[in-house]
Amino acid sequence: MISGRVVLRLLAASFALGACLVSPQPTPPEEPTLFADLISPGGPMDMSETVRFKGEPGAAAPPESNVVVTNLDTADPPFVAKVAADGSFDLTVPGAEMHEFRVEIVGPGGGRSNPVDLVLSPGGATFQPGPRPLSDCLVIEPALSLSFPGAGATENLVVRNECPDELSFLAPRLRRGTATFGFTPTEPFLLAPGGAETITVDVDTPAGERVDVLFVETTGAVRDRRPLTLFVIP
Repeated sequence: MISGRVVLRLLAASFALGACLVSPQPTPPEEPTLFADLISPGGPMDMSETVRFKGEPGAAAPPESNVVVTNLDTADPPFVAKVAADGSFDLTVPGAEMHEFRVEIVGPGGGRSNPVDLVLSPGGATFQPGPRPLSDCLVIEPALSLSFPGAGATENLVVRNECPDELSFLAPRLRRGTATFGFTPTEPFLLAPGGAETITVDVDTPAGERVDVLFVETTGAVRDRRPLTLFVIP
């Protein structure tokens, strides 16, 4: 026969287990995502002055996020629009047919999707991926973006030359230069086949803009430009 004391212990344990089972668990925020194949120029327009970015339903998530389009060939601020509840968006920005644009989704917590780089095709019917002529042998790690948790943070990116020939690079540069990002080296550099260069990026106390784009560009016979989004998480 089970004693009353044991019964009470069993009941207490079951109540404690039940409390654990029904205790609400925090839901991690949905990672911002973007599907390039669902983005189109969205119909006729004056392509000499503006470019339209139309995301079909399901192109972006989560629905409470923003779509951000950055013209990589100008110093204009990025352009922002809300993503609709069905994951669609529609944004027209200043630009021309040969300009390259970076499209990103920014979530409510400041996280960003992997960017998509697009160029309007001749005639304006479709978008093409941004040109990367050395995509098979010029490696940048990380390839697309660097995030910073706040002031004083430092991150590195590594440029590797896996091409058969020496590569010459312009001095790294920022697209706008109005955010508080610093970097080294600040001079042009050469990479022999198999060589690597580390670019160190730091952020001072964020004031105003918290996002910029760092360009790593080759010079010479083959020109390849790699943009990296730099951003401070709010």
